[in-house]
Amino acid sequence: MKTFFSRKADERYTFGHDLKSEIVRYGQDFDKGGSATGAMHRGWMDVKAWFSADNDEAMLEESITGEKAAVEEYKEVLNEVSLPTTTVTLLTKQMNKISTDLSSIKRLEDVL
Repeated sequence: MKTFFSRKADERYTFGHDLKSEIVRYGQDFDKGGSATGAMHRGWMDVKAWFSADNDEAMLEESITGEKAAVEEYKEVLNEVSLPTTTVTLLTKQMNKISTDLSSIKRLEDVL
């Protein structure tokens, strides 16, 4: 599980950088702190910290909660904001990956 969650934390970090690059591509500035992508990355870093507590069930529950919240935030942005096609594609790809990961985390939880 540690490898899985470390990989997910790195992936979410990359998601944030991809979103920042997309913002810059359209000539916009991005908030360097307090952004949704930053919160997502911090959340995954918190998940990594759970490993020191050796509480697998609590860690999985927290991960599920965070992933559900992330998917909902992506859906809200995609439904409420008019975005360029490349941005919609990027957000949809990231949201789908998070949804797939959510299913994986739920399966891990079922095993415990």
